[in-house]
Amino acid sequence: MAETKHFPVEESKETTELGKQHYRNRAKKLKRSKFLPNAKRFGKRNSFGRGFELEQVEYNYLVSILEAMTKQKDTEERQLIANNVMGQLKGKEMRTALNQVGSRVLENLLVYTGEETFATLTDFFADNFRVFCCDLFASHVLQKMLHIAMLRAVAPLQPEKDEQDSQQQSQKKRPGSADWNVNSVWPCVEYSMKEQYSDDHRQKCRQFVERMAKFLVNNLEEFVWDTKANFVIRQCMLNLSGITEKKAVEGSESKHLAVPEQWQKLLNEFSARLLSWPQFGDLAHSDLTAVMLQDLLRAVAVTGDVFQLEQLVSKLYKEVFRVKKKDKKEEPNQDEKPDEPDLPNVFRNESIERLLELCIVVAPAQFLKDKLFARLFRGHVKQLALSRTCNFAVQKLIDHTSDKDMMDLIFGELEDSFEKLLHVGHTGVLLTVAKACVRLSCQQGKFVKLFLDALHCDEVAPEKMIMAFLYLIPVNITPLNPPKIHLHGSLILQAILDFNKPIKFVTALLGISNDRLAEIFIDPRGSFIANAFVQGRSVGEKSREKLVRHLEGQYCHLALTAHGSRVVEIMYEAGNAAQRENIVHELAEQCAQLNNKPWGTMINKRLLVDTYKRDPARWRVAIKNDAKVGKMFSKLMDGKKRKLES
Repeated sequence: MAETKHFPVEESKETTELGKQHYRNRAKKLKRSKFLPNAKRFGKRNSFGRGFELEQVEYNYLVSILEAMTKQKDTEERQLIANNVMGQLKGKEMRTALNQVGSRVLENLLVYTGEETFATLTDFFADNFRVFCCDLFASHVLQKMLHIAMLRAVAPLQPEKDEQDSQQQSQKKRPGSADWNVNSVWPCVEYSMKEQYSDDHRQKCRQFVERMAKFLVNNLEEFVWDTKANFVIRQCMLNLSGITEKKAVEGSESKHLAVPEQWQKLLNEFSARLLSWPQFGDLAHSDLTAVMLQDLLRAVAVTGDVFQLEQLVSKLYKEVFRVKKKDKKEEPNQDEKPDEPDLPNVFRNESIERLLELCIVVAPAQFLKDKLFARLFRGHVKQLALSRTCNFAVQKLIDHTSDKDMMDLIFGELEDSFEKLLHVGHTGVLLTVAKACVRLSCQQGKFVKLFLDALHCDEVAPEKMIMAFLYLIPVNITPLNPPKIHLHGSLILQAILDFNKPIKFVTALLGISNDRLAEIFIDPRGSFIANAFVQGRSVGEKSREKLVRHLEGQYCHLALTAHGSRVVEIMYEAGNAAQRENIVHELAEQCAQLNNKPWGTMINKRLLVDTYKRDPARWRVAIKNDAKVGKMFSKLMDGKKRKLES
């Protein structure tokens, strides 16, 4: 009997699933959702918000307005409320902005205010920049006003989008995005960009943004170290580059708006002023200022100013990443072992390490290869990949590697540590390696062999091999609890199906019993394996048809689940005419059950299951007509829609 093992308790707990800040972030979300009830409760206790103390009547009025806007969905009603409330608060803007509840109300109202009211507010804010920048609550109002002024100013500069693009964007809105929640009073980018404003008002908004930027540049030495003003500086730099979403810039995928050329010069002033500081290297050692440098990198990268970007990353490389501290010894990482070589100092400070990760994302390819990789990572990749905090930098490095020779060197350092990476739970590193093997078409056979060895499943049954990949648990290890499909395991298998020679895994998937395969496809993480199988560049047409045939008898089971129903559609598109009819015939037997589920109803409508149940001949005619219409649309779309039919 094979030796049976199990993972240690600490490795199977949430520490490998949840991030370091998970509980803190969750507490922040709960706190935000309870803001209004808390404001009401504190008002009853005669505590009228933090910050500037308001009178009870003023405080209760602001709470009632916040509640009314939360309930109000109609845009015109919101505009009316905003203008009426701003009229009531005229002359009280300062004290309102300095109060916790008041600042929240102003943030929500600003986007819906009319031209005259907004212009008056910009003049008032411009005359009191210093007060608003350095206050805990008023600084948030200033950030929001800066953002809205930017949107109003640059809206006419954006290229026009056709109706289909706007429809696709509206369909992509998901829970958690700024535009998704219709009950939310927070302003959305879409509203500010679509609303019609006069040219004079747009010019006024542009002048406000430029005046704000010049004020911050002139007071940069003072405001950089101030917690509140630092956020305003970051907001201003991002706005000058047209960034509306605070996300890491991923090359061409970054979303930003077209901005006036003058704004790029203002952004360069921020960069030049910081680069000329004698204390520039110290900025990276503090979380507050290091994040500001990250935002500056994002902004400069988006503008496409290669010279300015190279200056910035070169300065960081010389004065931050390559500096060796001799006088002050920092405590070593807990992940390091005494007998292993010391890591560069850049990996001993979390703030600098996060800054390095962003440099990897935005740096030119040659600089990444010759400087960042050659001087900081080479010879330490394995040690960094096994480190709890540093493995993310390795993932960034692999994700943005575009040179095969460089990838070969990275792979060479990691090839004997696959099993260790699985054991410590750093499966993200293995996923990035798999994606790089697909992207660069290199080391694919070796990756599969090493991964099979790490999971001890080179010579096992097809089902055991596939499940070992999906669970990321070696076959000779018995987990304490029933395992679930690992997200990274599913993504690695999807990447392998896109390799040049995925025949071993194609055969293994087809060798699994159809009921077990259906269970995998029903899982939200496992369902995307069907996509990878059908869309794989090296998966043959016959193999696709075999999979469609293999799942016969399970389509009703799949269609009655949320994720399985999507797999039914994928298999329908991948099959030939006869197989498509077999799928619909099977679904027609349980047509009534399909209509009991929303996803089943969608399947019914898209595949015309009701029509087939009544008259199969009529269904064949309807499907042919739909196919003709689809071909016409694919020609109009220049073949953007993937053609599945042969």
